[in-house]
Amino acid sequence: METSATTKLVFAQRLLYPLPMVVFVLVWHFFTQGNKERQFIFSSPEKVWEALERTIISGELLTNCQVTVTEAVAGFLLGTTIGAIIGLALWYSKLVAQISKPYITALATVPIFALAPVVISWFGIDIYSKIALAFLSTVSVAIVQSYQGAMSVEKRFLRLMQVAGATRWQTFRLVVVPSSIIWVLNAMKLNIGLALMGAFIGEFISSEHGLGYMIVKASGLYDQATVFAGVIALIVIALALTFVIEQIENRLMRWKTV
Repeated sequence: METSATTKLVFAQRLLYPLPMVVFVLVWHFFTQGNKERQFIFSSPEKVWEALERTIISGELLTNCQVTVTEAVAGFLLGTTIGAIIGLALWYSKLVAQISKPYITALATVPIFALAPVVISWFGIDIYSKIALAFLSTVSVAIVQSYQGAMSVEKRFLRLMQVAGATRWQTFRLVVVPSSIIWVLNAMKLNIGLALMGAFIGEFISSEHGLGYMIVKASGLYDQATVFAGVIALIVIALALTFVIEQIENRLMRWKTV
């Protein structure tokens, strides 16, 4: 009976998932239908669909998506990997961790938009500046999350390793790192959106390719439909990358519980 009830609940949830989007599109459609002024300001679902078809057929959307994904993923991998290594390494020394805290906090609190002009002046308008911005957007989150994971290891496990005569490196490798995996995965989930934001901001300020460039160009021409098409592409990319991270998480958690 419980299995049947759970199955019905899951089925109902899947049916309800698209409901908010359907309601939003319908309200948008009826609000803008037959009103050119509203369509100019808010566009309309029909015009957005036409813009998606046009940009996909011309290759503009797919090319710009590829550029943005490359920038975001490269910055995400660098930021998450380096941040996780630094955060876990801080477990070795409480003194170094305490000294590092204000610097990590400063890096995390500075708006990436404020750093973007400086980074672009250093790396130019090519892909490297967008990767750098995606890296800066993600590295502090990875450091904080992985360090918190390392410091949250249960004391009884650490005492057990100490009683067994394990070295600090063995304790780190066999207890601290596996126990921190869930924290690192949470950082990865957070960093997907931050990496896309960093790459997008770089493209928004100065670029010749990417979804940020496409949206800025369309907004300058008051082409709201193409702007929405770019936003939809960003959402789809974020959802796809999040799905990949969730699959990695499922595999790692399955391995951890074996």
